[in-house]
Amino acid sequence: MKRPWGRLATALLLSGVSAAAFAQSSGTLLQAVLVSRHGVRTPTMSNEVLANFAAQPWPAWKEPLGNLTAKGKRLATLVGRYQRSALAAEKLLPASGCPEPGSVYVYADVAERTGQTAEGFLEGLAPGCGIPIRSKAPANIDGVFHPVAAGVCRIDALEAQTAILERVGGSFSSVLAAHRDAFDALQSILGCCAPGVCAAFGRPAPCTLPAVPTALVGLPDGAGISLIGGLSIASTASEIFLLEYADGRPLPEVGWGRADLSAIQKVLPLHDAVFDLLFRTPYLARREGSSLLARAAGAVTGLPLGGLGAPEAAVRDARLVAFVGHDDNLANLGGLLEARWSMPGYPENETPPAGALLFERRRMASGSEEIFLSFVAQTPDQMRSEAPLTPAAPPIRVPVRIPGCSRDAPGYPCSAAEFAQVVARAIDPDCVDRTP
Repeated sequence: MKRPWGRLATALLLSGVSAAAFAQSSGTLLQAVLVSRHGVRTPTMSNEVLANFAAQPWPAWKEPLGNLTAKGKRLATLVGRYQRSALAAEKLLPASGCPEPGSVYVYADVAERTGQTAEGFLEGLAPGCGIPIRSKAPANIDGVFHPVAAGVCRIDALEAQTAILERVGGSFSSVLAAHRDAFDALQSILGCCAPGVCAAFGRPAPCTLPAVPTALVGLPDGAGISLIGGLSIASTASEIFLLEYADGRPLPEVGWGRADLSAIQKVLPLHDAVFDLLFRTPYLARREGSSLLARAAGAVTGLPLGGLGAPEAAVRDARLVAFVGHDDNLANLGGLLEARWSMPGYPENETPPAGALLFERRRMASGSEEIFLSFVAQTPDQMRSEAPLTPAAPPIRVPVRIPGCSRDAPGYPCSAAEFAQVVARAIDPDCVDRTP
């Protein structure tokens, strides 16, 4: 069967597309390491639970709770197809045919949505080429992505609570005040809250979402810390509206017709506020993110980091390495590196479905090797319309500065040695999973 990549190469040639159409950095690309979130999924809470937070019934989904949607997989395929074009333009992968064996390494978490995202990505990147997806499935937990849940290390709930409360001035009322307009907008969409929710948080019914207090709860056996109450409800609901929109649901079903894109953009900062506290707070980021950062940074530098040995040959020799995980993984890495990103149409540090941190190792004209970091993601409307990603209509890509390492040059380059030093200081070796 003839593969389509010959047509792609011809199209690139005829249109005059070059590496400059894709790259944001100079130099020769030697290796790319993607750390990606899974694609569009269904909610992780049942409609029966979610009913406590809304005045109207939530729409049903075809797929089980927390699974990748059919459209989510197709969108991941579009991402893979675009990345193949981009990497071919920089001569990291061939424009046609299957990549050389061993040149692509893909590792996915054990969840259905991560494995299916990896499959979709490879269907776009190299269709029919049989590139394996490495995973610890059928295990329930992979310590690379979730070292605390896997028992690699533990979280001191008191230390975690103290660290978070220090960041909010001792009370979540400061978060409510900073996001009052978003809370009010979300309340107008949801019509929260059910009498049981009001009673559970000591509020007389009827009560509204901004009136529901927020609290931290330590989980048993060092498993971490959880956020409950108004801010937690707001985070969950605001992201569900983005998922409904991205999955292409009819607008009357997106927030019951009250959550168009502008409304979603207004309430989504509530989701990111929670992620900033739970996953970017330095203590929590170190405990939860060190294992994945050690592997991603080790892959792009070729160095032993976080108590691991040098990357295995399969990683070292690959030109493209992809880790497919979750939004909390991306937030952890951002917190560990003190790296922030801002993309048009999204709140700061948003981690959209199938969005990814992209680490690149490049050889500069001087002969030095530099590390570049960027964030790549589809826009909400690209997801909703299932738009092909092309040089003329690319996904969002923004360069990301790494404090303590990046220079003030295009793309914020770090020397490979300085980047490795930043990573080594950030990682907690006790939380790095060393199992094969």
